[in-house]
Amino acid sequence: MKINKPLLKTKLKASAIHLSLSAVVFIYLAYRIYYDWYPQPYFAIDGGWQGIRLIAAVDLVLGPLITFLIFDLRKSRREIVFDLAVILVIQLGSLAYGIHTAYDQRPVAIVMYGDVLLPVTSAQFAGTLESPDQLRRYSDQKPPVIYARVPSLAEDMKEVLRIKAEENINELAQMQLYRPHSKLVEALQKRQPSALAQLERKGGKPAFDEWLESNGKSRDGVLVERFFGRYGNAWLVFDLDGNYLDYFALQFTDLDETVRGGMGAVLE
Repeated sequence: MKINKPLLKTKLKASAIHLSLSAVVFIYLAYRIYYDWYPQPYFAIDGGWQGIRLIAAVDLVLGPLITFLIFDLRKSRREIVFDLAVILVIQLGSLAYGIHTAYDQRPVAIVMYGDVLLPVTSAQFAGTLESPDQLRRYSDQKPPVIYARVPSLAEDMKEVLRIKAEENINELAQMQLYRPHSKLVEALQKRQPSALAQLERKGGKPAFDEWLESNGKSRDGVLVERFFGRYGNAWLVFDLDGNYLDYFALQFTDLDETVRGGMGAVLE
């Protein structure tokens, strides 16, 4: 089909209208992703940015592009309505997939398992989590930071591995391992000497000192622990009662890849 100037103008106008409507939807979804589903630092290092890019590709690119390709006022009214219906179905279907993926992969809990903090998504619970509200008994934070006890007895570990193999629920999402908030505080306090030593070894002291100065805090007044996101890592800062306060970033290094590789059984 040859596109003359009037037809091109019509197509561009239709695409611009479609893009404007899509932008309204995108702004709303971007707000929900950034502030509700993936609050910082999780937006930057645990999938929020990837979720927004997926939705942008569908909402801001796919729909308007299809409109540009098939919209033509020279068609009959019935054909135009049919074309618009097809565009709407394609875009809504793709958008629903993007929203579901971003929502399902959001961190619903940050679990301390062993010596690190790791994200747990809704999908990892494999249907055992009816609602994220179930996790509020461990913490009112969003997402809650929860301590999970690493089994010390062989029979307990065997049960954990059985659940992982048969029910496809990894250690981080097995709620029978979760313990009250007081246990998280104990674990963070016990880990402080090692965590601070690790922080210094990795050159994070300047960033930590800068955070302390800008927030009017002292080293003795906070607890820190390293968080391994799916796309990077950061140090989370807690008060002495184990309540999450803030974070400061630490550049990802090759050594981090080695550490994450060693955690493969947990991260899968």
